[in-house]
Amino acid sequence: MKNDSKHLTPSEQRWHQVDGDAALQSLKSRIHGLTEQEIAERLTRFGANRLPIAKRKPAWLRFAAHFNDVLIYILLAASVLTAYMGHWVDTAIILGVAMVNALIGFMQEQSAEKSLNGIRNMLSSQAHVTRSGALQNIDAEALVPGDIVSLRPGDRIPADLRLLEVHNLRVEEAILTGESTVVDKHARVIEGEAQIGDRLNLAYSGTTVSSGTAQGIVIATGTETELGHINHMLGEVKAAQTPLLEQMHRLGKGIFYLILVMMLALFVVGFALHAIEVPELLLALISLAVASVPEGLPAIISIILSLGVQSMARQSAIIRSLPTVETLGAMTVICSDKTGTLTMNEMTVKAVIVADESFSVSGGSYEPVGTISKEETGTEVSPQANLVLNRFISAVHLCNDSQLQRSEAGQWHIVGAPTAGALQVLAAKAGISNLNSPAIDKIPFDSSYKYQANLHDLEGERMVLITGAPDVLFAMAAQELSSTGEQAFRRDYWEREMARFAQKGLRAVAAAYKRVDLGATELSHADLRSDVVFLGIAAMMDPPRPEAITAIATCREAGIAVKMITGDHPETAMAIGAMLGMAHTHTAITGAQLEAMSDEELIPVAQANDIFARTSPEHKLRLVKALQAAKHVVGMTGDGVNDAPALKQANV
Repeated sequence: MKNDSKHLTPSEQRWHQVDGDAALQSLKSRIHGLTEQEIAERLTRFGANRLPIAKRKPAWLRFAAHFNDVLIYILLAASVLTAYMGHWVDTAIILGVAMVNALIGFMQEQSAEKSLNGIRNMLSSQAHVTRSGALQNIDAEALVPGDIVSLRPGDRIPADLRLLEVHNLRVEEAILTGESTVVDKHARVIEGEAQIGDRLNLAYSGTTVSSGTAQGIVIATGTETELGHINHMLGEVKAAQTPLLEQMHRLGKGIFYLILVMMLALFVVGFALHAIEVPELLLALISLAVASVPEGLPAIISIILSLGVQSMARQSAIIRSLPTVETLGAMTVICSDKTGTLTMNEMTVKAVIVADESFSVSGGSYEPVGTISKEETGTEVSPQANLVLNRFISAVHLCNDSQLQRSEAGQWHIVGAPTAGALQVLAAKAGISNLNSPAIDKIPFDSSYKYQANLHDLEGERMVLITGAPDVLFAMAAQELSSTGEQAFRRDYWEREMARFAQKGLRAVAAAYKRVDLGATELSHADLRSDVVFLGIAAMMDPPRPEAITAIATCREAGIAVKMITGDHPETAMAIGAMLGMAHTHTAITGAQLEAMSDEELIPVAQANDIFARTSPEHKLRLVKALQAAKHVVGMTGDGVNDAPALKQANV
């Protein structure tokens, strides 16, 4: 563990491998915060907690840049020659095409910049810090390494933190890791190497606190954060030439050299052998040179590409430069993020398992539309008429801190954790939501014990309703509820059923209950050590987009390979890949395996495999480069900040 004055990035310092006390000591800080003098010194040394803003070129220069293109060079050269020859109509048409091309490109670029300029907006504007023993709200730009930051539900984390104290903290990290569910955080030491998504004792700038509270020490600010690292990678990525521009460049050079050789040869023949006067000979040579320039070709290509840009714009696809339209048709590989791109990014309950049978749940989004049917027969059932199913759904609805809401625009969304939200959608589909039974007392969810318990009046009885990790509730349960009443708990049955759905990439949440005296008003962990009755398991997933399944099949028919590059777990990635029709290998390549490979070793691996899991932004960038090194024209699609470097590197 280094203990010098130089500030290191999280990956260099291995902050997840040291405890909180060591982190405080390394950063020369203390739990009651830094002094004003220390803050001033560190602000001078490390700079403000913000990402650098590139100096924006003036509008006229950005417009002029659209003439810096091989196609446009040929057009302008042709216009000069046609003007010299007095063909003014041709000159006007050629210049008009060049001007229209520049205008379209400039307007499209303006729209694209608004869509792509979101990373700096990911940073928090305010931070709750402890300095000189006092809690303060400050501008997040004033944070320095060693500051003690407090986190509350709904906060956007203002800098990279090593967590010191955690209370039920759950963080949404999809923008960095691609994981579709919230992540439970803790403050314990993590041994060995760990990818970004596995560093559960760190919190990253730009991610959002879903629930719980915590206190952490700032380990990186501004450009040294993981978000800053991505921003830096974006700056290093060089724009690749499109196949069309490369071909036009070669064609232009070929025509230029051919004309030079031709004119030189004709000059020698005309002057030496036929004694033609030099002025007359030069005029003839210029005429031949003009005739040799295919001025119509770049004009036609520019017009066709412009029409393609407008056609894509009508399909809500922003094209920043004309040749990109042609590159779409030249793609040989498409790399895609999973969460929110191939999937809905909306956790959905797909099955419910109870003691007697299993049920399938239809519907693939937060919209509470769908049916519940018996898995074996497909027969639709009424949850209210099924004792066990009714009790299970009532439990997961009441013992739940999330809410299902509809916006003014008619869009359904979840307030709270996606997993808990999926259970609320299930309750709404079943028509069991909004039960009039407020919680009398509760034990909030905590990652240390992995369950939540609420005390409610339900069906004329006072009950403790419990939801949480299946293995934790298995250990509590003495009985289970079946259609014939309560019976002895069968752990082997439940573990088999849970394993069956886990193989499909589904995540599981269990529910149970316990009857208590009508006069009970308080809950404690000790109350859950006996007489707990197990109800069942909800199996859920972030479902694939139906249009993605069709698109992947179409790409494969066209000879275009599709590869999934995600930060999610390998099992989940493989299960989603199978549903999308792209899991042609038995295992997913992980980020840890990619790190062990050289760039040369990565090339055949990138070509041979379709699914890459637990990846970081660097891994995604390396995979795109490896495919390009194998002469592939690579398209990249994604919706997270973690996709940005790969998106910029890709041909499309």
